[in-house]
Amino acid sequence: MTSRVGRRQLLKAGTIGILAAVGARALRPAPAAGAEAGTSAGTAKVVFVLFRRAGLSHDQCLAEWKGDRHVSLVKNVPGLRRWVQNHVASPPNESAPDGLGELWFDDPDAMKKAMGSPEMGAAVEDAKRFLDMARTYALTVDENVVIR
Repeated sequence: MTSRVGRRQLLKAGTIGILAAVGARALRPAPAAGAEAGTSAGTAKVVFVLFRRAGLSHDQCLAEWKGDRHVSLVKNVPGLRRWVQNHVASPPNESAPDGLGELWFDDPDAMKKAMGSPEMGAAVEDAKRFLDMARTYALTVDENVVIR
């Protein structure tokens, strides 16, 4: 089951609204058959669909996202086991997202705790420098590996 958290709901809770909204969702553990290298049964995963802030180019947004300032904040999130940044290589138009972020946690409880943590709040606050928070949204997902 994949859940999409509404964009308005993401910001309603304030500074960490985008993450608290996802963390409040009940997540099912991923099935063992869907586990990739580095993940296992029982993990929890959230995917962020990222849109750049007005006034920034695609490249500027990605530079901030992968830059030391933001990375150092996200690395401090408690319980975070894996973080993958998927950078859109060539956005087909201005309305396309700039990237997809994947965060893995040991289980749904660890993810919920992380999403409400001060460390995640600091990461979200920093992301406001380069992301359009009204358009950016998050999905809780279950992986389904089709080809290994």
